Amino acid sequence: MGRIENHDAKAWRARAEECRAIADTFENPETRAKMYLVADDYERMAERADGREQKTAGEEAGMHEGSRSGATETRP
Repeated sequence: MGRIENHDAKAWRARAEECRAIADTFENPETRAKMYLVADDYERMAERADGREQKTAGEEAGMHEGSRSGATETRP
């Protein structure tokens, strides 16, 4: 497994899938279970990345909405 440069949900899910594939090769059930736990951690990171992406998209949409509404900022 290489280093993940792009920390988006797709990259974390790919890492989780890779961990599960590796876990499936282990004969020792404890080792396999630990690798599945690592995969679960990567899935949680993917979920957090999804949340960050949605938040960022929402903030960007909000900025664009304000500029399209014709609203002007008033200062005291």
